[in-house]
Amino acid sequence: MDVNEEIVQAWLQEQGFLVRGRLKFKVKGNRKSAGWSDIDLIAHRLHDGKKIAVDISAWMTETITLSYLKDATTSYRLFKITFPEARNAIKEYLGVRFDGQYETWLVVSKISLKQRDEVLRICHEKGIDRVIEFKEIMSGLIDKIKENPNPVREEESLQTIRNLVLCGLL
Repeated sequence: MDVNEEIVQAWLQEQGFLVRGRLKFKVKGNRKSAGWSDIDLIAHRLHDGKKIAVDISAWMTETITLSYLKDATTSYRLFKITFPEARNAIKEYLGVRFDGQYETWLVVSKISLKQRDEVLRICHEKGIDRVIEFKEIMSGLIDKIKENPNPVREEESLQTIRNLVLCGLL
């Protein structure tokens, strides 16, 4: 699990989700496009039954624009969670029969302010239920750590954020 996935996992856990990383699925297609892929995080919150699948495309130096959605390579990476093979793997793992019984979330670095509405519209049309900018996740974790500077979990990413908060840098 990379550091961005670890940070998103910690954020989801703070919201009461049980989280599993890296749900692999087989991609069908011609020789070049066939093979294995994965969904970054699968989460289930017991108290309300909410189930989500999360893909993280937090390319920190990039701003997501319409060109990312139109380029074959980047659009594949952004929308692979919506492909039939991915949806089948999600449904099987979560034990549900229909797509509407869970949500698909996409985490991105940031979205172009000028193209925000159009980017979000296209993401929703492609089957993404929620698009979250990485700043929202980091802000949420920073606020939680400020509330309670002694987190129970010991992930390195949380400890780093905690140290930055306690040193007055965040």
